[in-house]
Amino acid sequence: MRIFVSQLNPIIGDLEGNTKKILYALEQARLSNAELVLFSELILSGYPPEDLLLQRTFIEAHSYYLEQIIEASSGLIVILGLVRQNKGKAEKSLINSAAVIYDRKLVGFQDKQLLPTYDVFDERRYFEPGSKTCIWPLKGKRIGILICEDMWQHSINTYTHDPVLDLADLQPDLVLNLSASPYGFQKLETRIEVCLSCARTLRCPVVLCCQVGANDQLVFAGYSTYVNKQAKLQQLAKGFKEDTMLLDTESVSTPYAFTPDSFEDLYQALVLGVRDYFVKLGFKKACLGISGGIDSALAACIAVDALGRENVLGITMSSRYSSKQSFLDAIQLAKNLKITLKKISIEKPFQAYLELLEPYFADQEFDTTEENLQARIRGSILMAFSNKFGYLVLSTGNKSEMAMGYCTLYGDMCGGLSVLSDVTKQQVYILANLHKQRIPKSTLKKPPSAELKDNQLDSDSLPPYDIIDQILKGYMEEHFSPEEISHQYQIPLDLVKQLIKRIHNAEYKRQQAAPGIRVSHRAFQSGRRFPIVQKWV
Repeated sequence: MRIFVSQLNPIIGDLEGNTKKILYALEQARLSNAELVLFSELILSGYPPEDLLLQRTFIEAHSYYLEQIIEASSGLIVILGLVRQNKGKAEKSLINSAAVIYDRKLVGFQDKQLLPTYDVFDERRYFEPGSKTCIWPLKGKRIGILICEDMWQHSINTYTHDPVLDLADLQPDLVLNLSASPYGFQKLETRIEVCLSCARTLRCPVVLCCQVGANDQLVFAGYSTYVNKQAKLQQLAKGFKEDTMLLDTESVSTPYAFTPDSFEDLYQALVLGVRDYFVKLGFKKACLGISGGIDSALAACIAVDALGRENVLGITMSSRYSSKQSFLDAIQLAKNLKITLKKISIEKPFQAYLELLEPYFADQEFDTTEENLQARIRGSILMAFSNKFGYLVLSTGNKSEMAMGYCTLYGDMCGGLSVLSDVTKQQVYILANLHKQRIPKSTLKKPPSAELKDNQLDSDSLPPYDIIDQILKGYMEEHFSPEEISHQYQIPLDLVKQLIKRIHNAEYKRQQAAPGIRVSHRAFQSGRRFPIVQKWV
C-alpha cells in the first residue's frame, strides 16, 4: 500500500487553518498516487487543546471542518486525529479519536484507549477511554489503528491493558499510529524502539505520524517513522519541521541508517520552541540582556536562528561590578551574530537607588539586596524596550540556577519566554560549544559569575554545577530519595539534603517565572505540580 504521511505543525484551536493544511496534504497525496493519507493525533484541533475542550462551541465546530475533509477525500483513505463527542453518553463526554474516511465517506472511528495522565498529560480530565480494538478492512488490507499511548504500553508497561496484544489476535497486515508525542532529550531513540517492538510482535509494518511544532511550553519533534514487517527502520521524516513521507509497504528497501545527534536535536528543539512561540502569538521581535556570560550568549544564538538577526536586539547593561572582559565579550557576540546591541550603563539608577534607600538601610551590610537591585534595574530597562518598541523579552536563566533559586524575581527572571529554563548548566556549555564559532572564546572559558559584587563567582554561593545537575536528575527525573541520590552519585548526604531544600525553597520564584521551553523529561513548569508550602523536605 502506498502511504502518504503528512507531518504537520498545527496551531491549537485554529480549526480553519489546520483544515487548510489537511486539505493541501490530500492534494499532495493524490498527486503522489498515494492510497492512504495518515495524519497525527488531534491534528484538527492541535495538541494539547486543554480547556478549549470544555467549550461546547469548539467541539461542535469540529463537525463542520470534518465534513470539508470528507468531501475532499475522493479516491483516498484518510486517517485523521480529532476530538469527537460520545453521542451515547453525557453532553460533556469526549473521545480522542481517529476518523477513518474512505472516498468521501466516513467509515467510522477508532478511539484512543489508554489516556495518559502523568507528567505533561492530563487526558482523563477531558476524555473517556475507547473500549475496542478494531481491524479496518480497506483496499484488501487489514489495518490496525493505534493512537499514541496505545502503542507505547507495549514497551513501557504502565497499564493493565495492551492494545497491541489485542491487535495480535486480529492479525493485521498494517498498523498505523497517530501520535502527538512531545520532545524530550534522547526520546527519539525510545520512540523508534516502541515502533520496532510493535512490529516484532505483530509481524507487520508500523507507520507512525507524529505532530511537529511547538505549542506553549511543549515541543513536538516530528520524526515520523516507518518500520517494515521485519522490524527494520525504513524511513524517518525530518525533525523539527513539517515534512511528508511517501512509502510503499510492498517494496523492499535497505534499512534506514540512523545516527542520533542528541545535542543538535536539543538545540533545534529550543530554536523551534522560540520560533513557534513568537509566530503563533503574533510577535516578531525579541530583546534580551547580553551580559558577556554563557547563558545569554547561547540564548542569543537560539533567538537569531529562530527569528532572524534583524529581529533580535541585544542590550548590555554594565554596572560598577561588570568586568571589562564581559563588556567586550558582549560586543563581540553581537558582532558575530550581526545583531544590534544597545550599551546602557545602570550606574546612575543604581546609585540613585542606593541614595534613596540609604536612610533606611543605615548600618546595614551590602548583601543580596543591593545585588538584586541591579538585576531589577536591568529587568526594568528590558521591559521598557518591550513596551516602547514591541519586543518580547527573552529570559536567559538556566535550569540549574532556577533550581537553586539563584535568580532574581522581577529582575533576570522577567520576560515573556524563558529560553533555557529546562536546560542544565552542563548542557548549556555543551550547546554553547557547538556554536563556538559565534560565541567568544573567553565566554566559553571563564568561570560563571553574576557580577553583582566585586570578584563574584557563582561558586561563592553554589556547589559545582555538575553536582547540582546530578541531584536534579536524581530528584526530579528519577524521583530518588536523598539517600538514594547520595549513594548513586557519591555525594555527601548532608549536601544532597541541603540542595533539595534549596530546590523547594525556590518554588515560589519558579511559579512566577516566564513560561519555559520543555526539553527534558521533567521540567520545573509544564507537567510538574508541587506545593509552595510543604514540610516533607
